[in-house]
Amino acid sequence: MLSLTQLFIALPIALTVSTLGTLAGIGGGVFMVPLLVYGFNIPLKEAIAAITFCLLPAALLSTYFNARLKNIDYFAGITLEIPTIIGAIGGAILINHLPVLPLKILFCGLIFFMAQKMLSQSRQESSLAVKLNSIPPLVKRKDYSVSLSALSFFGLFSGVIAGLFGIGGGIVKTPVMIHIFKMPPKRATATALFMIVFTSLTASISHWSFGRLHWDLALPISVGFLAGSLLGNRINTKIPPERIKLILGWMMLLAGIFILANSIIELTVD
Repeated sequence: MLSLTQLFIALPIALTVSTLGTLAGIGGGVFMVPLLVYGFNIPLKEAIAAITFCLLPAALLSTYFNARLKNIDYFAGITLEIPTIIGAIGGAILINHLPVLPLKILFCGLIFFMAQKMLSQSRQESSLAVKLNSIPPLVKRKDYSVSLSALSFFGLFSGVIAGLFGIGGGIVKTPVMIHIFKMPPKRATATALFMIVFTSLTASISHWSFGRLHWDLALPISVGFLAGSLLGNRINTKIPPERIKLILGWMMLLAGIFILANSIIELTVD
């Protein structure tokens, strides 16, 4: 589907996106999909299917590394992932009944707000978030605690966002785990990448069943994502935790710009 010349261009981009996505815990699909669509003229559904599959081996490799380092909060990850899947189904249904474009622009505002919080290194959060994360039952860890109510709410919200906009839920869940649950940055990103294993696997099977997953596109690009995951995990061990928050903040800022630009293009086309 891509020429040899296009592959030589796409693979370094995939490696870079995957490396940064691994460090930030958001995968990188939010960047790679529009690049395939507008840079290489790949149909949107086929681009989403290919990148969804590419995230799977990259996330599996990250999970292997993070499991060895004992960085993953499995309970929080699974508890967040279940409502995320439910929310994604709901979002896919709502897409036929809600004006998606204005909602996407509003969501960009939310991303910019969360990015600013990360980049400012602010330790303050809204009283509403504090109250939500204090509702029992609480799951307590050595240096943080999470409420089952908060896990359910934010998992559902991120799932609806994913279903409505075709955006990975990690862009919501990772900053929530860091800023609201007070989870250490490396544990939050590791847990987010662990969750991507489940979402990318189920979504890849779905895309394959509908005939959207083209292996001649997905397999070569997955090599770039796998290499980026390996590089990201190597770098991650040498980066201070506070620097992870800054990387996530900049990645979210870029993601917001990408989504906003995509929304403007859609508006112009329509």
